[in-house]
Amino acid sequence: MNLCGEIVIHKAFGKGKIVKCEQNYVVILFDETMEEKKFVYPAAFGQFLQLENTALLKDIEEEKIKIVQKEAENKKATEERANVMKSKKNLGNSGNAKVYTTKSTDKNNIAFKCNYCDGGKSNKVVGYKGVCTDEIIKYNIKVAKHIWCSQPENKCFKYLSGEISRDEITKFYNETKFEFSKSVCYESQMFEIWTAGAGVTQNGDDKGKPMSLRNVKPNSLALLTSKLPYADDSERFIFAVFLINENYEGDSREEGHVGANPKYRLHLSLDEAKKLKFWDYYFNPNKPEKIVFGSGLHRYITDIQASQVLNKICEIKKGTSEEKFAKEFLEHYCFIKELDIKNIPTPNGALQRTMG
Repeated sequence: MNLCGEIVIHKAFGKGKIVKCEQNYVVILFDETMEEKKFVYPAAFGQFLQLENTALLKDIEEEKIKIVQKEAENKKATEERANVMKSKKNLGNSGNAKVYTTKSTDKNNIAFKCNYCDGGKSNKVVGYKGVCTDEIIKYNIKVAKHIWCSQPENKCFKYLSGEISRDEITKFYNETKFEFSKSVCYESQMFEIWTAGAGVTQNGDDKGKPMSLRNVKPNSLALLTSKLPYADDSERFIFAVFLINENYEGDSREEGHVGANPKYRLHLSLDEAKKLKFWDYYFNPNKPEKIVFGSGLHRYITDIQASQVLNKICEIKKGTSEEKFAKEFLEHYCFIKELDIKNIPTPNGALQRTMG
């Protein structure tokens, strides 16, 4: 339901207008502060927000009922899976029977190669939540010569060329940061919409054609990887992970993309990410000694490799406010992938093989 333009009242912020309406949230511009704030849709209505147009209340209540019904269905499905797993355990050998299998060939998980973006960087987040600093814009265009960054129509390129001001590029970002295909770049909005794209083919007869993500499945793991300017690819780190939305039905746009599960998503600070090197977990089966991501923007990884990454995140997050959630994330992933959480193998990526 499109609520754009509708007037709402908030208990604390007063009157405002809905200026953006997506599937699961609305953005409201409040009159008094002239600030935009985001609210979950439809849950916030009735609890925090009151619509002036009462004729729409019935539709919103129906939306709430649908969500409750879906959550009930998901809960029932989870309980049914748990009962199946329990039955398998009871039918197995007593004592040493494993509840989970240890599959190693299911390459339904995906790792994305992301240009480094320090927009919105803080001591808690690597960046990827705003326009890059001037230093990184210059590096991405002049030194790294990233494809999209270097296009004449790109806002960062226009800014570096003196065609637009910093204020203009910031305004454009704020206006389009929730739109996958219209924003400054994918990286600048990664932690706004939690969506990653496959990019386009860089070489060969299909050069310039959008790539698809044929192997990806719902509830598999997506890794977001990057490296600092001038760093070797062996220093590539994982700065965020998320479960691919269970509603994912394959590519529905020209360019392949995946969106995140609304709950199972987690990002790391730069110091944390440096402890999570991509090549500790991944290796190229055809050239195990080669530590170069190459021109492609994504690689498929196995369930075991994905569980190893989540296991390491649990270690990294130990003692932090996210320790409990990191553990829950790992447990949930191992459950849906039927992995033995107590017997996750030691990582055997390219870096580990080189050291061995």
